Amino acid sequence: MNRRTDPWLILITVLLTGLGLVMVYSASAIVAGEETGNELHYFKRQCIAIAMGLFLCVSTAVTPTRVLRRYRWAFYACCIVGLVGTYIPGIQHKANGAARWVGFGSVNIQPSEYAKLAVLVVLAHYLDRWRSRIGDWRVIVNAGLVCLPVVLLVVLQPDFGTTAIISGCCALMLFIAGMKPTHIGAVGAAGVAIGVPVMVAEAYRVARLTNFLNPWERQDAEGYHIIQSWVAMHSGGLWGQGLGNSMAKLHFLPEPWTDFIGAVIAEELGLVRLVMMIGLFGLFVWRGLHIARHARDAFGMYLAGTLTAMIGFEAFFNLGVAMGIIPPKGLVLPFISYGSTAMQCNLFAVGILLSIAAESDTVPVTEGWPNRKPSLADPGPSALPAK
Repeated sequence: MNRRTDPWLILITVLLTGLGLVMVYSASAIVAGEETGNELHYFKRQCIAIAMGLFLCVSTAVTPTRVLRRYRWAFYACCIVGLVGTYIPGIQHKANGAARWVGFGSVNIQPSEYAKLAVLVVLAHYLDRWRSRIGDWRVIVNAGLVCLPVVLLVVLQPDFGTTAIISGCCALMLFIAGMKPTHIGAVGAAGVAIGVPVMVAEAYRVARLTNFLNPWERQDAEGYHIIQSWVAMHSGGLWGQGLGNSMAKLHFLPEPWTDFIGAVIAEELGLVRLVMMIGLFGLFVWRGLHIARHARDAFGMYLAGTLTAMIGFEAFFNLGVAMGIIPPKGLVLPFISYGSTAMQCNLFAVGILLSIAAESDTVPVTEGWPNRKPSLADPGPSALPAK
């Protein structure tokens, strides 16, 4: 097979990751020096994460997508085992009241990040196989059962933000696959009926929502960080205070190298460069959707489109929190924020996109379907469920 490459996607990813590495050092050096005695503490760990992520990215990019499909359930099962491990004392690692990691000592992995990818790979294969019956409600129910175990294990950690991302991506993939409007309405209603009670079940989630609506009401408590993020962005002006000259990172923002790194970028580099970074994310979405449109089969289109949307929405939510336009979600800024597992999985996702792009056709998948031969993963009409 003639495998192509997508230099634009590679360039955009390199620029975002390089910017992130610089900003992680800038945002963490002083605090890391005070807490650990090593200003390079978070920088070194981020470099290791990038190296591991690049290995996953390159390995996946040169691997045919049929291999990913063949071992999809093994990948899914490993993620389930990892998620179960977050509930086992001695293996689990807790931080800020949540047990989202497994590992020993300073080496920890967040299984939910990998689980997002595993669910989407399995679901894309399933929807590709039954795409001629996407209007059958039984297909929709079975698709929901694919993500249900992961969603339950993640929401109980608790991690409502990742739960919402996984559920939203699965719903988006169903929409891309051509789910009926009535089914879309039913899935949306079910999501609201389940999601709202889960959200209000914990007092801290309600507090986040009320603080988002009026942070000045609790400016010395829960609303403090949002206000400080605004102050940082305002003080940066158009061109910023200069790299390393942020004041907000000095104990005014919680771990500014993760959730609020966008505020540090705005303060140090200014509004113009912040907009340029947002533009890079826009270009990433453009390339991802281009890859999805030219995928050789429905599996590639479903998976590429949803992975692209996942990264785009995570960037939107992270920056939205820093700007105070959406409630805090605890999501990192893809390729930019410090986070070992998140960085690995984002680069892994890029590898999947590159693998799909390598097998792309010149004819968009939506135009080429009628004349295509059945894919190896399509069992044909005989395997379709009876009505």
